[in-house]
Amino acid sequence: MELLSLEDPSYLLAVFALHPLSCLTLLRYIPFNTGGFAREHIRDPALLRFIDIECFIFSVVPAGSTPMINSGMVFCDRHYGGINYPRGGVASMAEALVEGLRERGSVVEFGARVTGVLMEGGEAVGVRMADGREIWGKAVVSNATRWDTFGEKGLVPPEETPELEKRFLKNYVKTPSFVSVHLGVRADAIPADTVVHHVFLEDWKKMECSQDAEGVIFLSIPTVLDPSLAPAGQHIFHVFTPSFIDEWQGLNAAEYAAKKAAFASRLIARLETRFPGLGAAVSFQEVGTPRTHRRYLGRRDGTYGPMPWRPAAGGGTGGAPGDTPLAGLLAMPFNRTAVRGLYCVGDSAFPGQGLNAVAFSGFACGRRVAV
Repeated sequence: MELLSLEDPSYLLAVFALHPLSCLTLLRYIPFNTGGFAREHIRDPALLRFIDIECFIFSVVPAGSTPMINSGMVFCDRHYGGINYPRGGVASMAEALVEGLRERGSVVEFGARVTGVLMEGGEAVGVRMADGREIWGKAVVSNATRWDTFGEKGLVPPEETPELEKRFLKNYVKTPSFVSVHLGVRADAIPADTVVHHVFLEDWKKMECSQDAEGVIFLSIPTVLDPSLAPAGQHIFHVFTPSFIDEWQGLNAAEYAAKKAAFASRLIARLETRFPGLGAAVSFQEVGTPRTHRRYLGRRDGTYGPMPWRPAAGGGTGGAPGDTPLAGLLAMPFNRTAVRGLYCVGDSAFPGQGLNAVAFSGFACGRRVAV
């Protein structure tokens, strides 16, 4: 079944006519989260933990907070037909898209920060750049989070933010960001049969831990598949683990550098259970924190995306006392916003976070704007 914009009535009618049972099945699962559905049918605790970590890998929340539709998309895409890896790394995919856009007459600017959405009569008509330029257009598409598009210090002025958009801020809390450690590692320190991706978790009770390098560690070694990404005799280790920005606030420059070094050392020590002597084989190290994500990605608190928990009074972190879990994707907004001419894509739009879901939101929005 071809997936296009779910906000296009003609598409929905055509798809329903061709695939009525498939459409009804999808509708049935929209209100469900993966964990609740799994626990209705599965009793094996090991299998349930496996489903939890599978969801956590792409959504940074366990299965109980991962919408069924979202996990279904990711699992099917990942396991059906195998996995392809782009030569030159994932950046080559973005470079190819930019090349295609420019060939078709588009203008792509890098390092061009947007500071606001231009409004006229309640409609989005363009954007204001940090260098003072104003760019006007028939449609404005925001890839910023909903918190950065609307709300306090958002791109849309608070007085122009409709009540409907304020609901998102009440229905979702921010997931943690990440600490990312980029390592250059001597190739002779890594077993020849090493695979590209690894997940480390020694204690299931700490799966959702986002402090002190004690939670899940994700490790990607892209040079296993594409040695050209690193100098001869070297491997790239991208090590990352969830972390909230609160852990990195209030530090002076020296304290910040020391904390990054200590955090990286703890992560490397845990990796040495699989790669003995890793620390001694490191030839390069660079550490990014939630503050890095906030600064260079322009994301509020460096967050990875929205967590489907309605925060308690005074805010929450998803699962905190008083927070309320949401049912599936019922509350997740689509690409269109309550502001005419303004669309949102990315993890703050249906179907949520994770690479597959985010890519679909962009594809669907392109379709919606075009028709």
